[in-house]
Amino acid sequence: MRIDRASLKQTVKARMAGHYGTLFGITLLPLIILALGIMVLQFLLIYFTTGSSVWSFAWVLPSPLHTAVSPSIRWAFSQIISPPMPLPAPGSVGGLAAPAAPWWVILLFDFVATSAAMGVLTWWRHPEQNRSLLSRAFIGFSPRYLPGYLVLFLFTSVLLNWPAYLPFASTYWGIFRLVWLVLEVILQIGLMPAFYLYMDLRDAGQGGVVAAINLSWQLMAGFKGDYFILCQRR
Repeated sequence: MRIDRASLKQTVKARMAGHYGTLFGITLLPLIILALGIMVLQFLLIYFTTGSSVWSFAWVLPSPLHTAVSPSIRWAFSQIISPPMPLPAPGSVGGLAAPAAPWWVILLFDFVATSAAMGVLTWWRHPEQNRSLLSRAFIGFSPRYLPGYLVLFLFTSVLLNWPAYLPFASTYWGIFRLVWLVLEVILQIGLMPAFYLYMDLRDAGQGGVVAAINLSWQLMAGFKGDYFILCQRR
């Protein structure tokens, strides 16, 4: 069954009416807690090593490529806690500069955000379950899902993103990164449902990571363009 974008948006808005606090608690609250935790850790490390008492969010910069969570939510969060993008470095291609955040911070935020997206699905299907918002948000960390979730995350957010974490070396390297970005977007869209499918397969005891990847690619066949347009217009 094919649902047009307008009907899909109306269905989501109707379902979320009166539940935006729940959405905030599952998606943004864990990221805020993580940000505060890293900020406190950073403050303590700097204070005990240099004696400086500077509070800063300068290390926070969400990955622009991961699509597990709504880009509008990730953008809003980045505007609250992220610094402006640094000025282009001398010799950089296309006016792009290396991200200000350490790679491990970007991956950690993406890891938590993806788990939160899985938590939203559990609430969407079973809102009557007596579960805390944070337990839903961190569902990916549960022993049932963590091993496969980690493998999927390493594949989709580390292996596919590896050129984004490397500095520009030459004009040809910049061109390669742009070409890789196009390929990555296609692969990311094709694998977008993999995390949700893996969760369902684990619950049903009918498969694991490989089955989730295969099913995800099959389900997105013929719908990648629609999904890309939906993400741009949400």
